Amino acid sequence: MKVYRITNFIIVALVITAIYQTGELWLEGTSGHNFFYALAKQLSFGKEEADGDVLLATRYAVGEGEGTFSVYYPDNVGNSTLLETANKALGEILSQSGAFPQKTTADWKKILAARCIVMQYDFMIASEEYLENYKDLKTDQKLEQFDYITIVPARRSGEESCAYFVNSDTNECVAFHCEGGGASVALYDSLMADNGDMRYISTGQRTSASVLWRNMFLPQWAYLPYEYPALEQEFAFEKDGEPSRATLENTVKNFFRNFSVDWSERDEDGTYTFSDSETVVKYYPDVRILEYYSYENYAGNDRTGLLEGYQICCNFLKNDDSLQTDIYLADIERTINNEVVYYFDYAVDNLPVNLSQNVKDRIGASHAIKVTLRNQAVKEYRRYAVNFSEAAEKNQKINVQFIDALDDANKTYKSVVEDKDITDVKNIALGYHVDLTGDIRLKWFVTLYEYTFVVDTEQEKDLTGVTAGE
Repeated sequence: MKVYRITNFIIVALVITAIYQTGELWLEGTSGHNFFYALAKQLSFGKEEADGDVLLATRYAVGEGEGTFSVYYPDNVGNSTLLETANKALGEILSQSGAFPQKTTADWKKILAARCIVMQYDFMIASEEYLENYKDLKTDQKLEQFDYITIVPARRSGEESCAYFVNSDTNECVAFHCEGGGASVALYDSLMADNGDMRYISTGQRTSASVLWRNMFLPQWAYLPYEYPALEQEFAFEKDGEPSRATLENTVKNFFRNFSVDWSERDEDGTYTFSDSETVVKYYPDVRILEYYSYENYAGNDRTGLLEGYQICCNFLKNDDSLQTDIYLADIERTINNEVVYYFDYAVDNLPVNLSQNVKDRIGASHAIKVTLRNQAVKEYRRYAVNFSEAAEKNQKINVQFIDALDDANKTYKSVVEDKDITDVKNIALGYHVDLTGDIRLKWFVTLYEYTFVVDTEQEKDLTGVTAGE
């Protein structure tokens, strides 16, 4: 009898071992996670795992040291081949930087004089949190926060590589240096600017006007007028102008472990609701808002790091397969409840898609996408469920340069806000403007102090064949 018991015990042990090893083989290459890890993941849907190490910039500029730049927005959710290459070079510089850098004033002419990549954030990042993985980093003076990182990689191994962290509000800068290795050389070889019709200049490098003391990358064109296509919008969960339950369910099912939800309904006001014991997903057709909320109670109150939380967001966003437009990280904020909130906006053809204040008021949101995390888990997801794409014809025109847009905004500021000389141009940007009419064209967005003015890019004047800048 004991022999049978021993035999049965051995058989059970062998079966468990076989399952474990099969799981490891099945999931080989997934960071060493085995079958039991995968099972645990299935039991905790909302607690996505961070699987990357790059906090993608809002936008990035590539220059070859010749005074002009190409500006790009990330073209994938949570990853970009070039930015990952840049991150490796940055890690190489920070880990090997042996000197004690001093905090100085940013000299943009020097910083941008060679081939480089400039990663720009539309918000400030705490230096201590961003650099927390570099415990041995030597620096006498800390830059408390920054919104620019410029990497100037070595052309060959042994030559100097540099990384500049800059706070655009104060123009303070801290630079790290090292002898470039393989990662820096790989980045150097990857930095090739696009010679398209629209090139960018750096105000910090090319403009002497005191009012433009911040560094901004502003577009210029070889000839005016510049022709471009307007944008068209597609409502993610509508078909033939009406809400489509089938299309909605096709996406909503991805937010549940088992789509056999406890119940679903459509309210009198048209709101769709899908729910089980832990998750509620709603869609509001009148404002085209998709909303996810998790009631799952995760033990603990761990602080979510910015980078870790960003990757968790990006992994979660993959559940929303109705999201067909590129997005970029627009802002990050922490709440008093130890939550971290990530905001994203849309981009098309390396230009931002800006929602007008009327649209923001209507949908009750400051950005197109909001993701709230607590204890490394997504608690809330809210998205303006509209996709954008270029129209077939290039029938729109630009004949207003940024300096003219600045002059227009300056006059409006003096007449509407305060009659004083402008000393702080916080930002000038070109982007698509989405209002309630659905007529989506490029506009200039000029921020003076805390006020943003929207300026038309086309005026009634004949500039056919005129060289830009004349």
